[in-house]
Amino acid sequence: MTLFVVHPDRHREFGNPSETFLLLTQADRVENFVLAPSTRYRHCGIGAIDTDESLEAVLLSGRCPADADIFVVCPDRFVTSPEPAAIGPTRRVVVMPCGSTPVTDAQVAYFLTAVEHTDPVALEARADRLFAALSETPFVWLTAARESTSATFTVSGDYEWNQQAGPLAPGEQQIAPSGEASAAPTGLYLFDTSRRLGLNGSVTLYGAPIVHRGDDLVCLAEQARLFEDLDVLRESPVILDLADGMVTDVRPAEPAAKRAVAALTDLYAVDDAYRIVWEFGIGLNPVLHQQPGNCGLNEMYGASNGVVHLGFGLTPTTRYALTFTCADTVMTDEDGSTVAGPVPARRLRRRRTPDCGC
Repeated sequence: MTLFVVHPDRHREFGNPSETFLLLTQADRVENFVLAPSTRYRHCGIGAIDTDESLEAVLLSGRCPADADIFVVCPDRFVTSPEPAAIGPTRRVVVMPCGSTPVTDAQVAYFLTAVEHTDPVALEARADRLFAALSETPFVWLTAARESTSATFTVSGDYEWNQQAGPLAPGEQQIAPSGEASAAPTGLYLFDTSRRLGLNGSVTLYGAPIVHRGDDLVCLAEQARLFEDLDVLRESPVILDLADGMVTDVRPAEPAAKRAVAALTDLYAVDDAYRIVWEFGIGLNPVLHQQPGNCGLNEMYGASNGVVHLGFGLTPTTRYALTFTCADTVMTDEDGSTVAGPVPARRLRRRRTPDCGC
């Protein structure tokens, strides 16, 4: 039964198209996908990733043309990024990551549309402006007026800076929907609690949380319970106190947030590594809106001016990897200019007068 229609011609993340567009999905989901007709690609097709077969194995199997634009979406499976050698010098690979959180078919359909509506050129320009602003300041302020929180993040060239934005060049891979700039204290996948981000002060967590479990199927029920406890953050903020990139205290901004505070406190008791801020990110995608449920694809949410988010933990070193939105946090440079975050509404002072002034 067809559930998802993929339009190859709308996938601008590949830039100038190659000869072939190839959609790869898990073998038991092939019948759920159909490709719309294309005028940009000479060849279009759908390929299957067999049970227990990795994406890298498929790329090395000879089943994928050497210069294909490959879009991968496996709604029920965790897909590990392939090594550059498996991609080859001329292929381009885009993966819609689904398996680490319980993504629903409705969410898959929504984010497929978001991918097709995303303008990679505009996203790259947005990322360029962000990195240019960060390059000109030694630190940024993170403030949330409603909760009266304030923190500083030291901008350092020693961090591992990553960008998920812009059209792909041959031999590259990216996730979809794209739209993120981020910093980690070391390589993004090399978890080392002795390395820290320079984040100090108080930060407000507010917005959709994400609880990743990697490919560990054992903890599905526990993952669901943890997410349910943290999901109150959509409406009720939590405040973190941080020193040298480590959480020193957590407290609710309002009573309804106590449930999330209790869940975080329990995590800290199990593993202190959850106290370490492992990723400082800015979502840049203005097209997508955060969807209900535990959905990893929510991370790229960028609203109109970029949205700060923080990441804690890294699977499989920690059982879960957590991402928290800071939706009402404004990021400014040392001169007070806004770099990201909600822009205050312009207000005009008005008064009533009995005459027209003429």
